[in-house]
Order: sequence, then structure tokens, then C-alpha cells
Amino acid sequence: MFQHILLPTDGSQLSRETAERAVAFAKAANASVTALYARPVGNADNYGDLVEPAVLERLVSGSEGKSKEYLGFVKKLCKEAGVECTALSVVSDTPWEAIVNVAEDNNCDLIFMSKHGRGGLSSLLLGSETYRVLTHSSIPVLVYRPPEVDASRRKAKEKARDKDRKKA
Repeated sequence: MFQHILLPTDGSQLSRETAERAVAFAKAANASVTALYARPVGNADNYGDLVEPAVLERLVSGSEGKSKEYLGFVKKLCKEAGVECTALSVVSDTPWEAIVNVAEDNNCDLIFMSKHGRGGLSSLLLGSETYRVLTHSSIPVLVYRPPEVDASRRKAKEKARDKDRKKA
């Protein structure tokens, strides 16, 4: 069904776990993978006074090395699984937009990404790249949540219920 999967990565542990699942999925579907890392834009105008120029310079200068590391991880997974892989690094201050554009420009028919476990206020303040991709992409998006994320949320809910029961 799916022949070309876009796999965005940010190098986090969750992103690596997602890459492992995505490559297994691609192998089972006999699909190719395009791995994507969206590097930050090095223009101080984009950040105003929020980030000092020296800090921004270190962030941007280190992003090329991170790009090679993060995309190298995905390429290695694909090679070991016998899955065709292309790796792309783009410069963007809006990762969700880069993901959607790369998927469209490369004729991907599925975007396979993770949803970070943020919730509540941090999710509201920081936003969600996954949510933005979901709302702006005309290409199907598969959102992977590892079992331990669900398990930790279940435990937190059970703990809250137990606490409420003790109060009553």
C-alpha cells in the first residue's frame, strides 16, 4: 500500500525508537524511506532577543554534525534491514512545514513520526510539530507512540484516581 515513507527525526530517544518501528514497517511494506532532519535557521532575526547571538551560533554550527549523526542512525537501520534510504537535511525554523514540504516534494505517500509525550501546559505553550503536520498535510500521517508512553500515562491516571478515592 505505501511505497515511500518520510521519516522525520530529531535525534531523541523516542525518535530513534520510532525510526526502528518505521524501518520495520517499511521492510514489511517493501517501501523506501526518506529520512529527514530539519536544522535550525541561523538568522538572529528569527529569534529576536530570545536567544543570544553566541548561543545561536553554537546551536547552528553544531546542527550539521547532529544532522549527520541523526540521519546516519536511520541510514544504518535501513541498511541492516535491506530498506532503500535517502537522507535529507533541510534548514528550517518551522520543522512541521519542512516535513510537509519534503513529503510533497519527494512524492512520499506516508509520513511516519512520533508524538512526544508532552501534555498539558507544555504542549500548549510549545505546540506540537506532529499536530501541525497532521493538520496541514494532505499525505497520511502514522503517529507512533511507544507502549511505555501509554503505560506511564495509565499509571499516572490510576494514581490520580486512587488519590481522589482517598479524599472521598
